[in-house]
Amino acid sequence: MTHWEADVYAKNLSTNEWNQRWWHYVRDLQGVEPPTERGEEFCDAATKTHINDTPCYYYSYAIAEVFKHQLHDYIARKILHQPPQSCNYANNQQVGDFLRSIMVKGDTQDWRKVLKEATGEDLSTRAMVEYYAPLMKWLEEQNKGRPIGWK
Repeated sequence: MTHWEADVYAKNLSTNEWNQRWWHYVRDLQGVEPPTERGEEFCDAATKTHINDTPCYYYSYAIAEVFKHQLHDYIARKILHQPPQSCNYANNQQVGDFLRSIMVKGDTQDWRKVLKEATGEDLSTRAMVEYYAPLMKWLEEQNKGRPIGWK
């Protein structure tokens, strides 16, 4: 998405090339082919981009990312008893029941209360930090002795 956005916004890609360029990146970077040939009368990228001019949305997105990691961590560790980095909960009835029990509440309760009742935790970046800890360790080893930061 970011490559396509750069082509459109920074490099002024012609509108009659948007969909072709989109599928070029999807094929090369994700290995995905469209189900049928996609012409320029379509703009498939528009289903994936979000132009955000409201700063409060960034706060909501950040909260959602932390929330998502907490739910995933709970599912992996407490329901599946697997590491969060390599678990699979496809077609798992228990996981579906857990997620349904949260979602059925809709907006009838404050999300903070729902999270605490579901996972036993208040909103915390703990799960996200732990999820990426193996990557962080690897990066630290790979970058040992290299200067960190910008000049």
